[in-house]
Parts: sequence; structure tokens; C-alpha cells
Amino acid sequence: MPVAIVTDSTSDIEPDRARALGVSVVPLLVVFGERSYRDYVDLTRADFYALLATEKTLPITSAPTAAMFEEAFEQALGRGDEVLCIVVSSRLSGTINAAQAAAGRFAQAPITILDSSTVAGGLGLLVTVAQESARAGMSVEAIVRSLERPLATQRLFACLPDLSHLQRTGRIGRARGLVGTLMRIVPVLCLEDGEIAPEATVRTFARAQERMLELCLEANQGGAGTRYVVMHTNAPELARRIAERLDARLEMPTPIEVREAGPAIAVHAGAGALGIFSLQQGGDHDNRSSDR
Repeated sequence: MPVAIVTDSTSDIEPDRARALGVSVVPLLVVFGERSYRDYVDLTRADFYALLATEKTLPITSAPTAAMFEEAFEQALGRGDEVLCIVVSSRLSGTINAAQAAAGRFAQAPITILDSSTVAGGLGLLVTVAQESARAGMSVEAIVRSLERPLATQRLFACLPDLSHLQRTGRIGRARGLVGTLMRIVPVLCLEDGEIAPEATVRTFARAQERMLELCLEANQGGAGTRYVVMHTNAPELARRIAERLDARLEMPTPIEVREAGPAIAVHAGAGALGIFSLQQGGDHDNRSSDR
């Protein structure tokens, strides 16, 4: 049975890219005061930053409704597909609850919900790997097995010029203890058990970028099959330079995507944030013929 991959918009898979991949993306809601916008649907990046500059009320995000996931599931099931839904870390959003509630409304339907324990570029990488496996004819069970190594090896190292947005929106996680010392240090953040955590502290944002690169390289040790994506929020030149510096230090030619995060991520990260997501793949596709 074919497998349909569903995710949420914190994966930062834009509508055109989602159509090309054949992935369904359920939007989170970006809320300015009394008005709600569907991430990437009603609100582009340019729209978001324009509102941020003019609105008196700072934005928050809200998880998709169960009905939004129902619609995506219904379309896939109507085609005769099984569904694998991979969502943002449950430690960062209640999105998984909406997905599970929607799945519960389809009695005995072949729907699997997977907590990615990551967000943004990390979630996008996992979804891409899953979709490649689905296109190769692998079953849901085989795809989930193929994601075990990427899930175990996925890493994020990020530096934000301002942690106040994470603090304001409640996503600061284990980095909350740094808030009182921010006048003296710049943290490098990571994801630990699906939650934001401090990895290192340095004195300047420039040094934070260098430490972010060092930590990424140490974590992956030039491993074959490693995928990278450099993410940014309204800082394309900084991200391009980080990707160039990363590429120069890798032991072998490795594609490095550079992508801009969308509104739902920018609400929490603020402008000027940088992050390197990575994951390692094993011989995932070796068993695909037996799983058709």
C-alpha cells in the first residue's frame, strides 16, 4: 500500500517544495492579537516581518486544529494510502495532540504518528528522508525503522542574537537559566530530548557562530551520509557564509542546504537567528524490496 507523508509547517517545507516532494503540510497558526494566520498559507515571510514592524502586539503561535489534520488524513486515505505523520517535537508544541486526535477519528485507519523530537530544518530533513523511502516503495513499518538512525543522530546547534523571543513564548526550555546573564554571554543552543538547551556560552555573536560550527563538526566527525541544512531567520548573508565555512571544513563534498525559516519559527527565534541541523543516514534502503 502506498504511504503518504504528512507533516506540519514548522518543517519549513514551503508550498511549492511540498508539492514537488508530494508531502502534505498542515499549517500552524501565527497569532497577532485577535487575528490568526495560517503559516505559509495566509502569511508569507515578508508579510510576517511587515506585521512585526507595525503591530503593537507581539505574535504567538498556536498548534493546528485536529480538523486540519483530519483533512490531510482524509485526502490520503481516500487515495488508498497509509499515512505516516511526522510532527514537531512534543516538547516544543502541542501539534502532536491535534494529529493524534484527528487520527482517532478514523477508526482502524492505517495512520502512524511520529514525534520527530526536532523542528524546522531537522524536521524537514526527516520528512525528506521518509518521503524518499516512501517513493522507493517501503512500508510504513520499514520507513519508521529507516528513521531510527536519523532520529538518533540528528543534531541542532544554533545561535540567536536575542533570547527574549524564546523566553516570551515559553520555548526557552533548559536555557531559561541563562536569561539573567545575557548581558555578559552569548549562548550556543542545542536540542536535548526535543527541548531547547544550552550547549556552550561565549562572549560575542561572532564567536558563537564559530563555536556552532565546531560543535556541528565534532558531533558528526565527517560521517558519510550526513545531511546538513543551515537555517536562518531573515539573515541570508550570514547563513550563506556559515554554509561556506562548513563546506570548507568537511572532509568530503557534501550538499548543504540553506533555507529561511518561516513565520511560525521566527515568532520564537526572532530575526537574525542561525542554526545548523544535521542527521546521519545508514543503509536505510537496503531492505526496500522485502518491504514492498
